[in-house]
Amino acid sequence: MVNDTRARILQAAKTLAESHDAIQGVTISLESVAQAAGLTKPGLMYHFPNKEALMLGLVDHAAQQWHQRLHNHTGSEPAELSAFERHRAYVCVATTAEVSRADYWIFSDALYHPTLAASWDGYLGPWFDTTGLGASARGLLTTARFCADGAWMSEATGVFPADDLAEVRRHALALVDSAETPQEETSQKETTQEVEA
Repeated sequence: MVNDTRARILQAAKTLAESHDAIQGVTISLESVAQAAGLTKPGLMYHFPNKEALMLGLVDHAAQQWHQRLHNHTGSEPAELSAFERHRAYVCVATTAEVSRADYWIFSDALYHPTLAASWDGYLGPWFDTTGLGASARGLLTTARFCADGAWMSEATGVFPADDLAEVRRHALALVDSAETPQEETSQKETTQEVEA
């Protein structure tokens, strides 16, 4: 029952954020969230005693949802996968997930409140880990992730969305494939291409 009420509160807060015409300047109050969730303000404050606790709960819930999407896509925890498998999963999920302006607002709010970043680090950090890889592979994986980040944020905000997300996904996955190709093999291919030219 407690978890159901918390989930209802978080969904109400997200719905309120989504109802704004613009991301910039989104504000929600404990009173407005309580009303949207069908609770009294003291009833809401039993679960989230102040605005910061509510925001922390929202961010934690959103970050956990991204982790769950990635887990559902792969059927595995990040520690059980290679960096390449984890990044492939993120590219696929980020370019197909149903996202909204509220998702973007919850994510971007961490920029202005560092305490909110901890949940993103905790849930998504293991998916983005590139420890032990060379600089080239790390750079390619990060580039693929940035493509996926841009894709879902663009879709969520409606600002310059892609004409064809499938093509964005294909190119981002090609970057992951390039990162996984051993550097010696890549160098040999480049040398062969130069000789043939």
